[in-house]
Amino acid sequence: MIRRATADDAATLARLNAHVQGWHAAHYPEAFHPHPDPQALTAWFAERLADPSCTAFLSGDPATAYALCQLHTRDPSIFSPGYRRLMVDHISVAPEARRQGQGRALLAAARALARDLKAGEIMLDTWEANTEAHAFFRANGFQPRRMLFRATP
Repeated sequence: MIRRATADDAATLARLNAHVQGWHAAHYPEAFHPHPDPQALTAWFAERLADPSCTAFLSGDPATAYALCQLHTRDPSIFSPGYRRLMVDHISVAPEARRQGQGRALLAAARALARDLKAGEIMLDTWEANTEAHAFFRANGFQPRRMLFRATP
């Protein structure tokens, strides 16, 4: 069961974010806090849900997975044509709910949303160490598009 999240779901999204936030903090402690303040995180999700260019989907009853999507647009420039793309900023399935089709259903909802919004593509980004997610994204029709490199001064 997939449904669009409402403002009343901000605390649920914050709760569902905990395990993926923990994974990111364990692998990239310089970039992620392991335990963001729950009230601040709930407020952050409430703010995102209030943005008309942002849509969140929940899966399960009670919810055990979510996807947070944002419409990005750019006008044409001298360097490139403009675009309308849907960015999947977050996708998270609780460990106990994996391999039950929820992630696939969330990506299907994101694709339907992209079609409704007349977006030409769906993008997401993922961290290098998240090889399990890479396999999942590839199995669902996503292919690498660009690489981001990092160095310290």
